[in-house]
Amino acid sequence: MGQAGFQLQRPLNEDKTMNMFLRYNYSQTGLTDLVIPELVPPSDQHVRLSTLSATFVRDTRDFQLDAHKGIYETLEADFNPSALGSNFNFGRFLAQTAYYKEIPDNIIWANSVRVGFATAFSGHVPLSQKFFTGGASTLRGFPLNGAGPQRPVPVCSTGQTSGCDLIAVPEGGNQLFLVNSEFRIPVPLKQGLGVVPFYDGGNVFRTIGFHGQYTNSAGLGFRYATPVGPVRIDFAHNFNAPQGVKSFQWFVTIGQAF
Repeated sequence: MGQAGFQLQRPLNEDKTMNMFLRYNYSQTGLTDLVIPELVPPSDQHVRLSTLSATFVRDTRDFQLDAHKGIYETLEADFNPSALGSNFNFGRFLAQTAYYKEIPDNIIWANSVRVGFATAFSGHVPLSQKFFTGGASTLRGFPLNGAGPQRPVPVCSTGQTSGCDLIAVPEGGNQLFLVNSEFRIPVPLKQGLGVVPFYDGGNVFRTIGFHGQYTNSAGLGFRYATPVGPVRIDFAHNFNAPQGVKSFQWFVTIGQAF
């Protein structure tokens, strides 16, 4: 695997809360000797990308690690034309907006919406560039990257050629839609301690057009503030978990979910 690239950045206003980034990146990835070869389709085991991208960022948050007010918005468009050396010819767009508001009793109402689309101009979008979701910072009712379409993959012991076990693995999708909302409520028992009821909705969809299941998860989290961000424990229940996915998930990490 190897990659190289460069980036240009330009502030769009005096306080630098709005910025534009222009990037070019060249990368080449080759996968060999996979323990489970079927995890990655043969056509996606050697990927060469020549990517032109433009990103707009607006950030008015008061504190990036644990915002109490402000807005965070990003718009990113990527193009991988075969004319510039990519062996896949596709485009990708991802947008996010997050809004933070302090309401009475020092409660922070935090909301986020993320939308993504990927489309091939010819051929298909490689597995590494599809959307995956699920986990501590996206859909907490799923394990890490465990949401979206699944496909069966045979797992064989050494020398075994038949009767292999089948496991379901996420295959990503060409459309992403996520909604997150939570109330960050301080607990007066101890400085820095908080409780967070939350809702996560959405999914990854195989094709553009919401052809799949919209999922709903809700849960309760606990926070403890530290100088590097809050220590976070979240417990989530998925109300319409697909077959093979546990409806209850929990995560321990540092930093807010969004």
